[in-house]
Amino acid sequence: MSINGFVLIKCVCVCVCVCVCVCVCVCVLYWQTDPLSKAVDQLSVKLKVQPSQILLLRKDTELPIHSTATELNLGIADIIDCVVIMEDKEEESNSRDVITVRLQGKEKGSAQEYALHKHAPLGSVLSQYMATLPVTAKQNVIFHFDGSKVTHNQTPSELDMEDGDVIEVWV
Repeated sequence: MSINGFVLIKCVCVCVCVCVCVCVCVCVLYWQTDPLSKAVDQLSVKLKVQPSQILLLRKDTELPIHSTATELNLGIADIIDCVVIMEDKEEESNSRDVITVRLQGKEKGSAQEYALHKHAPLGSVLSQYMATLPVTAKQNVIFHFDGSKVTHNQTPSELDMEDGDVIEVWV
């Protein structure tokens, strides 16, 4: 709706994610010659999401946010759907919980990298590394991280390990 050069956009917002859908009615007021990106900025503040997570649709067609209401011939009867694409927090947190750990012996070329979950015991990784050692070395191997001995039951999280950290292998 145009009021003295201003455009009132009433958006019905649907948050799209794997587990939760929420409908919200949000209104924003902006100058009709301003790009829709200004409305998106206002919506992002009201909805507490990043502007990149917002899609504006008219009749299931995405509206270019660099265009103005005037350029798009938006009128009083136009309904603009605002779709908020929520990030999958579980997937995001899971990807941050997987780290790469390097096991490094004194010998050149003995480094091996393993990807594992921060909360998984290091036992499987340590056993995999030990499988590459000669039988005589397996009996005397000790693993160290930050100057402390590492056991099979400890997790990277317990040791405050970060992606790319090195576990020293002493034989």
